[in-house]
Amino acid sequence: MYLKDIKLTNFRNYEEQVLAFDEGFNFLMGNNAQGKTNLVEAIYMLSAGRSFRTFMDSELVRWGSGTLYIKGTIVADEGEKAIEIAMRGNNKKIKVNGILLEKRGDLFGKFISVIFSPEELKLVKEGPSYRRKFMDQGVTQVKPSYYYLLINYKKVLFQRNSLLREWLSGKADADVLTVWDRQLAGYGARMVYERYRFVRTLSALSKLVHSRITNGEEDLEIKYQSCVDIKEDMDMEEIRQQFVQKLESARARDIKTGVTSFGPHREDLVVLINGMDARKFGSQGQQRTAALSMKLSEIELLKSETGECPVLLLDDVMSELDPSRQEYILGNLTDVQTFITCTHITGIMKKSCPKGKVFHVDSGIITTEEQ
Repeated sequence: MYLKDIKLTNFRNYEEQVLAFDEGFNFLMGNNAQGKTNLVEAIYMLSAGRSFRTFMDSELVRWGSGTLYIKGTIVADEGEKAIEIAMRGNNKKIKVNGILLEKRGDLFGKFISVIFSPEELKLVKEGPSYRRKFMDQGVTQVKPSYYYLLINYKKVLFQRNSLLREWLSGKADADVLTVWDRQLAGYGARMVYERYRFVRTLSALSKLVHSRITNGEEDLEIKYQSCVDIKEDMDMEEIRQQFVQKLESARARDIKTGVTSFGPHREDLVVLINGMDARKFGSQGQQRTAALSMKLSEIELLKSETGECPVLLLDDVMSELDPSRQEYILGNLTDVQTFITCTHITGIMKKSCPKGKVFHVDSGIITTEEQ
């Protein structure tokens, strides 16, 4: 799978831009604040229907314009497809091959991408929310229906928490709480099941990648810190039953605090390097290398699960990695369409990527040359 071309109209600092891309490496080169990340953001939107930088769609519209338009041509095994995103005011429409999608979630799986930005370098060292987001985004790309599962879980969680707060004022009904518990367990059990499968595969792949990056000096292990005592041979019903039991056990505490203390919204990943918790004991370099291993492994996982190789977006991370890490990345992406933002083409880039396209980005104007 690769992105053949893109058209931007009134997106961020781009008034009108049409670009054709190389199937391999595409270097987006220029000084800071010229629009390199904006282009990566537009490409990502074709995959997710939203930005990876902001929740406010209004921030994406070029200053002084009330409309926005993005169109990309995707080439996959099944053929070409056109993805369009148009905005007018607060109204956003997404089309695939001219057919209007009813919901943003219907876009998932149509164009698969993996984003690696400075934010992803925080994957290991920051709090659990980063790792839960990583799991959910990964599972959604493999199984797009997971997106709606996640939405439904959050809706029921909100309702349950609202009821718990009412309980503190003496207005709640125990039977209603039982109903929410059953719904939460139903959605939550399926989330746990999908997350477990994703992490199990990711951990095995990451171990291999990390060993290669560190020349066998470090052993990486990723453990799923599940809210239930999950085992490999457990089916969905067994997970659901355990989920219900744990909710019942935590009910008194939840009523007292007014929040749901148990469930996928409290889960985490534990990243171990040579048996030690990388978040607590790993150096910054080790944490970054572990994050890199996880993201590169995500590419292989998506490729094996979907049959399509995702597009890789490397936004402002090459300068954050030492030369050996840079060389490893570039040397192992021969079959992956890759977009790399940079201020200049380094010797390592020239050596590892003799072919490709270079896009010069200057104040929202892009010119092209062959590498």
